[in-house]
Amino acid sequence: MNNKEKNIGDVLNKMMDKYRLTSKMHEMELVKTWEEITGTLVAKHTTKLEMRGKTLYAWFDQAPLKNEIFLRRDQLLKAINERLGDNFIEKIFIG
Repeated sequence: MNNKEKNIGDVLNKMMDKYRLTSKMHEMELVKTWEEITGTLVAKHTTKLEMRGKTLYAWFDQAPLKNEIFLRRDQLLKAINERLGDNFIEKIFIG
């Protein structure tokens, strides 16, 4: 390849970064696999998922479930990173 030829993957990655689409794609990937990672019960009571940078914000409609997820957030973080790649998220905020 000469200097003018680029790998299509590199071009797409640069475009995604330029238009700040990478984080949105990660959020969509997480939402798509949320039920597989957390289970049906947790997914059913999850009202909203949002990623801001490498921080996941998750909201639930039941206080006891919210408390349980809060206590197990380190396990959840590990499960997400195992499923979607190391350092996919760094923190989880339960709201």
